[in-house]
Amino acid sequence: MSDGVAGPSLVVERRTAPIRATVRPPGSKSLTNRALVLAALCRGDATLRHPLHADDTDGLLAALEVLGTIVRPEGDVLLIDGGDGRFPGGGSVDLGAGGTPTRFMIAAATLARLPVVVDGSPRMRERPVGEGVEMLRSLGASIEWNGVEGRIPVTVRPDPDGVRGGRLEVGRTASSQFVSAVMLVAPATRDGVSIEFLEPPTSASYLELTIGLMESIGIPIQVGRHEGGRLARIEIPPGPIRGFEIDIEPDASSAVYPAILAAARPGSDLEILGLGAGSRQPDAAAIEALSAFGVEVQAGSSSTRIIAPDRLRGVELDCGRFPDAAVGLATLAAVAEGPSRLTGLHTLRVKECDRVAALAIELRKVGCVVVEHHDALEIGPAPESGPDRPVEIGTWDDHRMAMAFAVLARSRGPLVILDPGCVAKSHPSFWDELDALEDGPA
Repeated sequence: MSDGVAGPSLVVERRTAPIRATVRPPGSKSLTNRALVLAALCRGDATLRHPLHADDTDGLLAALEVLGTIVRPEGDVLLIDGGDGRFPGGGSVDLGAGGTPTRFMIAAATLARLPVVVDGSPRMRERPVGEGVEMLRSLGASIEWNGVEGRIPVTVRPDPDGVRGGRLEVGRTASSQFVSAVMLVAPATRDGVSIEFLEPPTSASYLELTIGLMESIGIPIQVGRHEGGRLARIEIPPGPIRGFEIDIEPDASSAVYPAILAAARPGSDLEILGLGAGSRQPDAAAIEALSAFGVEVQAGSSSTRIIAPDRLRGVELDCGRFPDAAVGLATLAAVAEGPSRLTGLHTLRVKECDRVAALAIELRKVGCVVVEHHDALEIGPAPESGPDRPVEIGTWDDHRMAMAFAVLARSRGPLVILDPGCVAKSHPSFWDELDALEDGPA
């Protein structure tokens, strides 16, 4: 473990030597979650190679098993017996702090043959699910609030004949996750689903990821676009999801942190294996956006190389396409030469924590001048000398906060990272990876 014992807190020290290493991040969380739902609903068998094993994905897989999905793990491969559009059982499932797994499971539960109670952690009980439940109700699903309206827990009471489907009009939403959830279950509805976007969709890059994955396994989707490429409508007809095999590419969201670590260390040269120019993961664009700071980013067919400049420059950067990566980019802004402004952050208010507020609070602890707006942060860099003594950084039970400030500690440490174990949500081996990067190529 990095610089201490990973218990309630972990001291991460400053380092100065250039990073010269290769890294292959774990499998994509976004792709694994989507592939798990499609695999559970397919006709026949599905094979997932290199899926992510972390709290979020393991929680979703366990919930699918409660509904009757048969899973046969073989090393770094998951073999899943599909249910041909339905789940044979039901029961109570707890998705912990997983926002995407919770929203995907509420949609999947509409295809179960028995009632399903969907619950989660105290923080997840605070996060909004009302708009997604209303989408599913408009398609014929029966969903009841078990406590506070608009929040989990909920009980899904399936129709013996399955979900009707139909036409769905979507305006501005708090999250794209429920739209993706509807898309994943749409082939198993009786009439299919037609989605019309009345406004530009929130986090459209994640909807594009869902479209790309479904097309790659042979699901027929018709996509209408406005001039300029913006999504206008998505039509998914009813029909079986054929059995499939898929290699889950490395997680671009997890790759952001070693990329930032290298970018902040002059003389560094890092190669990220398995993640190339063709990736449709939204946070792959965040790695490309490092060039705005003056970083040389070379994206090849199957890897991406990060070459650090002598000095990072401040940026004016719209993070709307990759809001989750903005947490890491904010800590990179803290070590740039001039002030930065990150915009497009409104969806970060309803994540594992209010990430906009949390970033402002924690960045100020290391000496940054931060101005917080509803959907933006203005960040003046931290002093190069770093703190005189270790500063405690709250991670807010948020894996991305822990990883981002661990990387910042390497440039402006020492920092005490509270609750370092929260990285298990998406990247359980993060601390070992952080150490390995300092040791050079494997």
